[in-house]
Amino acid sequence: MRLDNVPILALLRENMGFNAERQRVIADNVANANTPDFTPQDLDENAFMSALSREMGQARASGGNLELRTTQANHIQGNSGGSVARTYSTSDSPDSETTVNGNSVVVEEQMVRAQETRMRYESALSLYQKSIGLLRVAIRRPGG
Repeated sequence: MRLDNVPILALLRENMGFNAERQRVIADNVANANTPDFTPQDLDENAFMSALSREMGQARASGGNLELRTTQANHIQGNSGGSVARTYSTSDSPDSETTVNGNSVVVEEQMVRAQETRMRYESALSLYQKSIGLLRVAIRRPGG
């Protein structure tokens, strides 16, 4: 079995990808904290979780494998061993207050989101590393 076919590793990779993208969106919000009429963005975690559940359900139905999909004509066909590149949709997520110039970014609230996202990413990464370690133990020769 290839490592990209292990469902828990695929789930953790998707989770890390989502959190990395969310961190990018939060950084963009902070960078625009003084831009007039800027409304902060965020990723819809519920949409991500439902899409992930759907993918995992399809994987179970097809024998436990997550398949790569080609979404554009210039994508390479076949199994490359990597994960599917995802694009996550953002939506307006105004913070608790709006300034006189129409900007609704509160840097403190964005920092809290960034910290939560970092902790989720690090948790998924730790679980990923532990899972890889368990697989290494499992494939090691007895006595070796």
